[in-house]
Amino acid sequence: MSQHPYRDGMAAGLGCALAAGLLVGLFDVFGTLGAAGGIGFAPALLALYAIPAILVGIGAGLIAASVKATWGDGAVGRARRRLIAEPELDRAAASAVLAAVVAMAVLVLFVSIGAKQLVANRERYKVGALLLGVITAGVLPFLALGMLPVYRVARLVAPAVPRVGPIPRVVLLVVGGAALVVIAALYFVFNNLDWRVLNLPAFGMIAAVPLLTVIIGLVAYGPLARLRERLPARGIVVAVGAGIAALLPVVTLLGTPSEAVQTAVIDHSTGGAKLVNLMRSFVDRDGDGFSPFFGGPDCDDGDKDVNPSAREVRGNGKDDDCTGGDRAGKVDVQLTGAGSGTPDANAGSGSAGSGSAGSGAAPPPVAARPVAFDGNVLFIMIDTLRADRLGVAGYTRDGKSLSPRLDAFAAQAVQFRRAYSQAPNTPRSVPSMMASRYASTIAVDKLTVNYPRLDDSNVLLFEALQAAKVPTLGFASHFYFCHDEECPSKRVHPNILQGFDSFDDAGAEDIAGSNHDTAAPRIVPKVVAKLGELATSKQKFAMFVHLFEPHSTYMEHDGWEITEHGTAALAQKYDYEIAFMDGYLGKVFDALDQTGLAANTMVVIVSDHGEAFGVHRMAGEQMFFHGQTLYSELIHVPLMFRVPGVAPRVVDDVVEVKDVAPTILDVLGVARPPTWKGKSLATAIAGKGSVAAPAFAELISAPEWDHTGKSMISADGKWHLFLRDGKYELYDLTADPDEKNDLWDAKQDIGAPMKTALEEWNDALGDP
Repeated sequence: MSQHPYRDGMAAGLGCALAAGLLVGLFDVFGTLGAAGGIGFAPALLALYAIPAILVGIGAGLIAASVKATWGDGAVGRARRRLIAEPELDRAAASAVLAAVVAMAVLVLFVSIGAKQLVANRERYKVGALLLGVITAGVLPFLALGMLPVYRVARLVAPAVPRVGPIPRVVLLVVGGAALVVIAALYFVFNNLDWRVLNLPAFGMIAAVPLLTVIIGLVAYGPLARLRERLPARGIVVAVGAGIAALLPVVTLLGTPSEAVQTAVIDHSTGGAKLVNLMRSFVDRDGDGFSPFFGGPDCDDGDKDVNPSAREVRGNGKDDDCTGGDRAGKVDVQLTGAGSGTPDANAGSGSAGSGSAGSGAAPPPVAARPVAFDGNVLFIMIDTLRADRLGVAGYTRDGKSLSPRLDAFAAQAVQFRRAYSQAPNTPRSVPSMMASRYASTIAVDKLTVNYPRLDDSNVLLFEALQAAKVPTLGFASHFYFCHDEECPSKRVHPNILQGFDSFDDAGAEDIAGSNHDTAAPRIVPKVVAKLGELATSKQKFAMFVHLFEPHSTYMEHDGWEITEHGTAALAQKYDYEIAFMDGYLGKVFDALDQTGLAANTMVVIVSDHGEAFGVHRMAGEQMFFHGQTLYSELIHVPLMFRVPGVAPRVVDDVVEVKDVAPTILDVLGVARPPTWKGKSLATAIAGKGSVAAPAFAELISAPEWDHTGKSMISADGKWHLFLRDGKYELYDLTADPDEKNDLWDAKQDIGAPMKTALEEWNDALGDP
């Protein structure tokens, strides 16, 4: 028995954990060297790994100390030798492990069923969760008693587990079981989830610290025990190592590191960004969701009203939005170098009315309308469709365009080649599109959640059409468009269906199910049938259709064989989803032609956002899919209007997706709600003038991605300014369409006035 079990146990645990943290940290350092272009970041990165190493070491030390104090030195070795010497004991231990596995499986099944019944189906899910916890605690004693008969059965099964040499069967059972769990988990992740967006390498680096701690401990106190005992002054070495590990974060992390160090650790290392984010969640004194740790975007951690998501209050002496100081007065910005046009969050042209939709405001006279049309509206929103993936944009795969029907439609329509969404994901972009406002200014229950619920005070596009006595209907098959009363289990109630006389969302799955769904074969036949009915009845209508296919997870379809691998396979699957969707879109176009509705129906096609394929990184993660940045790949979307009697043309003016709703009303001669902020594009549709203006977008923090950003595309479409987590990036979209070369430092003559314009726009967001 050790004379100092707690001291020796703590030294053992700390020693193994510090060695593990050092090895993992050095591995990450060497992996970052090439991209970082220097070694100056290494102390900060090692300091970040030192923190979990110390925490793991304390935990391992407490366990080791308790084992030493209870069973003495070499307890693990003695247990192993006894299991080898006493087969009956090994059998009993293996049987207990098997019984425990069965008990855990029953508990998991019980909790999963209980969660669905008590939590997922309840509006007050916190109460349901508490109730589930109480019931689970009550079930545990009965579950423990139930283990006894399971244990007796397991004794009959345990001998089937082989004993390999000096390894007891209980050890093989535990190790083999753990390996099977890991394999099953990885199989599920790689086959059922969009695993690239999970940033598995970062989690793997962090998880490697405790795992390697255990491995080092088993080796050091097992096969290499004699070698370890020969090492001199082991306790002193551990104490010095612990001191260095504790001091390193104090020296390197308490201040604000240089931009080069921040970039290397956050953008280029494997685990650094995840560790920084974890630390920022702890270092947030004012509880506003932002932290100044490691150059974080919070410029005043003592004031919860000061952070990147706040509105700038001019003249209050504070940098409310952390963009560089208080702004005392309004600046009239002219972007002569970056495309002229003074940004104005309240800008709008076309018809205007007073009061809410249906208030009786007079529509504009026909003579004042650039385009006068009094027919039907078919509004088709294609989810997650990048503008540059269409044949009309010059994109091909397998030697051909994958969107022939959409290309043919574009040749008949007015195509806006520089249309930009105001947000990079559906729960932000669709409300912006329908309410003609920037996402952060729409009235919702809570902005910083994954799926905000729109307040009834918002006036949406189909509400305005409904108020103008236009019958409204919609077709989708997706959780986001589900009626509240039909979707109690989906926990997503965006209230986006305001203004629809009828909306068919039959077959909608929950969030996970929708992401693996192929909905067009259900939706399009119903749309085609309804168009036939409407043509026969000659009833005027405004119809919304949502096609989901290009959204991940990308499903494979007959006739579209996937031949690529890795990231290239993602892009290929995405392209083939577009091709699959294009075929069904063609059925809708055919129905319009066959019913004669094409002659009196304005067709609008737009997407809510694009998709990323690993070109960019943010916060240490390679960007796949959407919702996490404001690079052009996510906000540049297709926009087309086919209006009977209007000649097709291509428009290169920079426009915003929030302009779509005012344009539809303007073409129809319907007064627009005064709350809308978008402008009408009718002048450009008619070919009677330019509507070019800067395009802005927002990245709003949410639980799944706690980062913020602002974006501005210059009115001439050449420059893109992106403010991400408090840092500016500038891209030349003509010379660098993939936005790989940041010119912020090199092009201040362009960047500085755009920065001022972006600040003016951000400040104006709060104006009524």
